[in-house]
Amino acid sequence: MSDRVTENSAHFIDPAGSNRDAMRSLGYRFVDLLVDVASNALARPAFDRDTAPEPGPYHPSEEGRSVAELMNELGPILSTSLNPAHPGYMGHMDTLASAVGIFSDALVSAANNNMLSWEMSPVFTAMERQMTSWFTGLFGWERSETFPGGGEVPHDEAVPFGQLVSGGTLANMTAMLVARNALGGDTKQDGLARLDAPPVFLATKNAHFSFAKAANLLGLGKEGWVGLPTDDHGAVRIDSIGPVLEKVRREGRRPFALVGVAGTTVTGTIDPLPELAEIAEREGLWFHVDAALGGAIAVSERLRSRLSGVERARSITFNPQKWLFVPKTCASILFRDGRDVDTHLREAFVYGTSHRREHGEHYNLGEWTLQGTRRVDVLKLYLTLEHIGRRRLARIIERHLDLASYLAEQIEAHDELELLTKPDLNIVNFRYRGPSPWDDCEKVAMRCDRITASIQRSVEDSGLGWLSLPEYRGRRYLRAVILHPDTDERRLDAILDEVVRAGREALRTV
Repeated sequence: MSDRVTENSAHFIDPAGSNRDAMRSLGYRFVDLLVDVASNALARPAFDRDTAPEPGPYHPSEEGRSVAELMNELGPILSTSLNPAHPGYMGHMDTLASAVGIFSDALVSAANNNMLSWEMSPVFTAMERQMTSWFTGLFGWERSETFPGGGEVPHDEAVPFGQLVSGGTLANMTAMLVARNALGGDTKQDGLARLDAPPVFLATKNAHFSFAKAANLLGLGKEGWVGLPTDDHGAVRIDSIGPVLEKVRREGRRPFALVGVAGTTVTGTIDPLPELAEIAEREGLWFHVDAALGGAIAVSERLRSRLSGVERARSITFNPQKWLFVPKTCASILFRDGRDVDTHLREAFVYGTSHRREHGEHYNLGEWTLQGTRRVDVLKLYLTLEHIGRRRLARIIERHLDLASYLAEQIEAHDELELLTKPDLNIVNFRYRGPSPWDDCEKVAMRCDRITASIQRSVEDSGLGWLSLPEYRGRRYLRAVILHPDTDERRLDAILDEVVRAGREALRTV
């Protein structure tokens, strides 16, 4: 059997091992290409819009193509893709992937398990419960590897529960669904039509756009997200919440949740979580914290206090893919009391083994999530944390915050640059203002936006790195997200020098 040859031997790894040498050779070719591209990241631009292909019609091969032909295509595809492995890439919260995380993805594909149910992923189900239990402890909750509502855990006992999901958007949507059903009128049985008042949730206007998607999918409409005003720093104004709640209730609407953000997408601002928790508890609102961006600072003993108040949340979104160097996707949704998700979301898995333990059965993570089939994300998370180690991760994150403070100080000290806000985390927003202040008239402000866009392109073309160009309060800014382990003061200084040079040129030409 070991030397048998089948028509599938070139396309699949033979379970009997007959094509072991050929498959090993194929794997080495992929590994060589991967390492060559990744280790050459510094020589490639962080982002090059001019090489981005335009989509065209696709027709699959009728008879199949050789590996050699396909490998020839992969080099150009990888070498012209977004390059977050470049130390100057500071556009978004897209991190350099850990080495063990990269290779573990191949193992996950080979195993091809499904996190929908225990019988489709018995080992990884247990591993995910262990990892998400560590998350709950990280944010100040009890650690528990048990499951809600069944088995050896009494149903009347509050046990934290969490699981991995495919992105922070899905995590926030899940939290809002459970919160709406728990406190905004349970629509799981009867739907929205029987509610006596339209449910709404409150969140800062700077919260992630996933909350707009959540309002849409939950049938709340655009007005289902009541946007709260922010202060000059970009944090929610606590003094605005009382009047907004009063107005919402006077209009006959039912507020069910209050959202705090631990790291807004544009500015990285952390909302005053203790004050938000106090209001939520007093007003009978579900308190959700979106810590997708900033939650990783909890691994640092020095920085953890900046998340004070997160332990009072009823649900938390946390994305290891953003700052723990875990390859995408790897996000999580955590609940302080697992009974909430058990009651207001769970649907029994009737296609195989149930989650209940009365008859020696096991647990299916897919019963408590909006997803069905789900890729195994926990292995790369586990291996990355174990290989790098919590203390080293903490030192890297602390270094990023120090660099953000350094960059902000350099901007403030420069007569031609304007800092938007002092950074809470690793994000710095600024723009070029020229040797004299801009007037406030709209015409000049629009020219300032064009100059800012021109500067972004100049930094991109320089090869030093890449900054994003978000819109904030109607104006464009340059945004630096410091995320690479090798980013240092010299690179930040070089990018600022290029910003000033390009800004002076743009004043003459734009």
